[in-house]
Amino acid sequence: MSITSTAPLGALIGLATFAVAGPTEADTITLNVGAGGQYLKIGDAVAAANRDMDPSHYYDVWLAPGTYTNDFAEIDRPMTIEVDPQQRGKPVVLKATVPLPNQKGILLALASLTIDGLTFTGAAIDNSLGGNGAGIRDQIAGNSASLIVRNSVFDSNQEGILTGDNQDETITVTNSKFINNGNPDIHYFQHALYVNYAGSLTVTDSVFCGQLIGHNVKSRAKVTTVANNQIHDGQDLSAIGCRAGSSSLAVDIPEGGVATISGNQLVQGPASPNYKIVDYGEEGLAYGTNSVLVSNNDFRNSAPGATGIYDPTCVTIKLVNNSFEGIRTVVDPPGCAEFE
Repeated sequence: MSITSTAPLGALIGLATFAVAGPTEADTITLNVGAGGQYLKIGDAVAAANRDMDPSHYYDVWLAPGTYTNDFAEIDRPMTIEVDPQQRGKPVVLKATVPLPNQKGILLALASLTIDGLTFTGAAIDNSLGGNGAGIRDQIAGNSASLIVRNSVFDSNQEGILTGDNQDETITVTNSKFINNGNPDIHYFQHALYVNYAGSLTVTDSVFCGQLIGHNVKSRAKVTTVANNQIHDGQDLSAIGCRAGSSSLAVDIPEGGVATISGNQLVQGPASPNYKIVDYGEEGLAYGTNSVLVSNNDFRNSAPGATGIYDPTCVTIKLVNNSFEGIRTVVDPPGCAEFE
């Protein structure tokens, strides 16, 4: 059963008691934000949900189409924030025009969070504070934690998504776009999607382009899956408004783990300062189990001397049915590759 609230949250809680375990089983309380909704600001709706101490409640915050300027929120309990399902396909933009007051993200997630259909733009903080303002800053703690991002856009932020350290967390990004993110100062090396220590990261059916200086996908997760994406590393994608950027790597997995890179188009252009497209284990191996499967990818490079995969720890790179165009060295060192 789902309850859509048109009354203040306190009144709603007084009307119903829920005895359910989690979001897949729970009666969901829906909060509407925007014209005609209970709340005009996302931050107000999220704060109201945060005040509910009943863990059996699950909140779904529906946003009416429009631009929410400098509307910041801290998520303290599991919830979903999404475009109103009745108005899918219409833009919902979370836009920062001032430095982030929390010095972290437009949304700061301290509890499991699902995002669907939102655009994040303008997230920035001063370089003296790190220069890494994010559309979503994830500092989720606890077992069974999750961050799920679907059908969303991260455009012109210093960092698209930045996560903290939780080796039990599952992070999933699907059908999303990371466009023209990064910090233009070469001393502040930011990324489109940066996952620190986590249980797993899965990125599918997404586009990365126009990134400045940093990497497109950087993951320190125990298990990393990057599948069916377009990643343009130092190569423009004008069809969706992407500059060439100056990104360093398409995919960086610096501390190993179980990695699957499958079905991607990995395009490196002359604006990339790095001749490598994928790095694995260049900072050492943090996990007891390490493996790399690279299958059905299209590697393309338009500048001379590129390396497809850099593998300094020489974990065997298993290569299946990939294509390489303009790539001088498929795997470096060459003896670390196994072709099928």
